[in-house]
Formats: sequence, C-alpha cells, structure tokens
Amino acid sequence: MEIDLSSKNISERLIRLACGHIFTVKTLDGHCNMSKYYQTDSMGVYTATKAPPVNYQKPPSCPTCGGPITALRYGRVTKRANLDILEQNMASTMSSALEETSLQIEDIFAKLEGAKAEAKRIAFNQPTFERLGKKRMTRFGKESEPLPHDVIHQGGMTTIHGFSGNESKAWSKIVCDLLKQYKKVVDVARTRGPHVQVYGATLATLYRLELAAIASDPERACNKPEPLAIEAVNRKIGQPPRRADTRFRIEAFFLSLELRYTLADIAQSRIEGLNTDVQDEDITTHARLWRSYVAFLYESCIRDAEKALYLAQKSTASRLAARAGVHILRGKLELFRFEFLTERTLLAQEGLLDATYREELSARAQQEAKITATHMKTLEATYIHTLPATDMDELKAERAWFRQTCRGRGDKYVEEYCKLAKHLLIESGYAPLSLQEKADIVKAFGFCKSNCGSALIANNGLQSSSR
Repeated sequence: MEIDLSSKNISERLIRLACGHIFTVKTLDGHCNMSKYYQTDSMGVYTATKAPPVNYQKPPSCPTCGGPITALRYGRVTKRANLDILEQNMASTMSSALEETSLQIEDIFAKLEGAKAEAKRIAFNQPTFERLGKKRMTRFGKESEPLPHDVIHQGGMTTIHGFSGNESKAWSKIVCDLLKQYKKVVDVARTRGPHVQVYGATLATLYRLELAAIASDPERACNKPEPLAIEAVNRKIGQPPRRADTRFRIEAFFLSLELRYTLADIAQSRIEGLNTDVQDEDITTHARLWRSYVAFLYESCIRDAEKALYLAQKSTASRLAARAGVHILRGKLELFRFEFLTERTLLAQEGLLDATYREELSARAQQEAKITATHMKTLEATYIHTLPATDMDELKAERAWFRQTCRGRGDKYVEEYCKLAKHLLIESGYAPLSLQEKADIVKAFGFCKSNCGSALIANNGLQSSSR
C-alpha cells in the first residue's frame, strides 16, 4: 500500500509504535476501536468523547507483534484497559480473601464448644456500666462498612463495653482467631475498586469546573447552581461508576454477620458461667453487662444486614438484595430469641412466670412468626419484580433459586419462633439451631468462590450477580 506523505488528511498520517512497526492513523484507530470512545461527524472526524464500552477491555497491542500501544492518541483506550486489569486483580484478591475466611469459619465452628467452655471459666471482675448504652450507639460504623473491628477487640471490650482489663484480656484470648478473621472480612468490605476511585475523582473535578463555569456565565448564573452542575456532570460522564467490588463487599458483610453470631454464642456461655441464681448484686450486674454486650452484637448484625441491603439495591444486585433481606430476618430472630429467653429466665428466678406471662410471651413469639412469614412473601415478590423481563422458563428458574436459597432459610426462622412459643406454653425442651445446621447455612447461604471470580469479571462485575 502506497502512502501519500504530503497528504494533510490525519487518517493517512503514520504512527511509529514503540516496537518499531508503523501504521496509519486510520488503521490504528480501527484496531483500537476509537469509535467506541469518541463521537464522530459525517466525515469521520472525532467531535466529542462518549461513554466507554461497558465490558472489560484489554490493552491495545500492535497488530503485527502484539507489543503495547503507548501512543498518546490512544491514551483514553489504554487507561481504561489498565483500570480494568487493576479491577480484575482486585476482584481476584477479594475473592481469595473471602474464600479463605469462609474456610476459617468452618474451623471456628469445629472449636466452638471448647471456646464456650473456656468462656464460662473466665475469672469474675467488677464491671463498669455507666453511659455504656449511649457510647455503644455511636459505634456501629459507617453506612457503607460493617461494624469496625476495634469495637469488639480487646481494647473495645474495656473502653466501649465496660469490662475490666483482665476480663477483656481473657476473653480476647479465647476469641482471638475469630477476631482475626473478622478483621480480614472488614478489610475486604472496605475495599474500593480502581474504577470507583477514578470515578469519584473525575466527578469531583468536573463538578468543581462546572460550578465555576456557571458562575462565570450570566445566562446560567443562579442562586442554587449545585443541581445544574450535577446534571451537567452526569451528562458528561455518561455512566454510573463501575461496581465490580460491590459483590465482594456485600459477601464480606454476610461473613461478618456469621462471625458475630458465633461471637454472641460464645458470650452467652460466659453468662451461663456466672452463677446468677446466687443473690449477689455484683454477679447480677456482671450478667447484665454481658447480656447487653450480646444484644449489641445482634443489633449490629441487623444494622449491617440493612447496610448490605442498601448497597445491593443501589447496585441493582437483585440476588444479593434478596439474601440481605433474609439476613435482616436472621438478625431479628437472634435478638428476639436472646431477649425472649433472658426475660423468661429472669421471670422464673423471681417467681413471676405464671400462666399470664407465659401466654403473653408465647403470643409475642407467634406474632413474630407471622411477621417473618409475611416479610418473606414480600421479599420474594420484590425479588421477582426487580428482575428484568424474562420468559417463563427463566422466571421458574429464578423462583427456584429464591425458594432454595432464601425461602428455606426464612421457613427455618418461622419454625424457630413457633418453637419458642410452644416452649413457653408447655415448657417443652427447646434447642436452637445445631452447629451442623449453622455450618450448612454458611455453606449454602454464604460466600462461594465458584459463584464469583472469573464469571463475575467476564460479565462486568455485577451483571452476573444482579439477577
């Protein structure tokens, strides 16, 4: 092919790549898919930028030898592809961290009975109880992150929850492995992908420039320029931030809940280790302190499940939203059951657990069972409603997924409320979910690397999880 070196047509100009191969601008523009990044007029001249492709991109390479294309003309294409590589690496790291932690949770379950036995033997120390409630209410963490690790580590047990230094140290020694895994999970939940970081920086810069442009333009100047600036910035950016990290962050939220449920289980063994039958004010106060700590853990689980639901809804991740909704119901069950059985025990110790109280407590449990069943129906209806238009076969598959993954869990929670109601009326034996049942819940309802990883990356982050 002959090249007219005297031509003023940009498309016929030559670009020499770092590898030494030479191509025309027209050839490289087509090879790098520049039309996907820039708008063109009828003459093929680039007139403005446009939203880049949705799918992950590979860095452009020399058509002849595969060497990198570093010419400034293709900087936007190259930068976007490099961000995609960073995001894939980040997704792989987060996936591996969550898979490792999920395996560690199974190991913690296996050692749970030993940890509970050790908790019962912790030496008694006089606690402090003043202002704990108000202090705890400010420690649930940011709306986009789980309960911070420092709230439940050794220092937090003393400064936030009011336990003595010696007791906090003994407690932390028992649950050190669990707390170590919890910190890893929280770190994953706090991770932000490269695309999200770049999007935030771009948004801030364009917003600042747009405000200045409005202020300097008499025709656009107004008392409230902020909404105009935001609208203009959104048009220029053309797409929402990429959220490939959201799937893993929400999975981290879910794992953090399982770890806290286990922590609360061990803490209840500590309460059992206190001889609350003895009429001793110090022991009574101490037991009350531990009960308030367990209630705080369950309350934090409810709040964090709600945070996960918000993140999932914001990212239009329907399946994650459905699972988060079930986690909210699980947290409410755990808190209700703990407070319910505590109230029953205290009433019995005081000799006040008569037929009237039994019927009242039983009715409360039955009411919660009805509420939970209603919420599960609403959750399923919401899930189906948020799905994109599907044919009947796909709809059946989605209903089957919800039935297996979500409704099964919800039915168990309804059964637990009913068991509590029956227990109060006839003093039948009551046994909460066994360790094996809890382990099965983690496996069936928790993180699984095979559901994420490469499939998620290949389908643009949340596309595979939004259904």
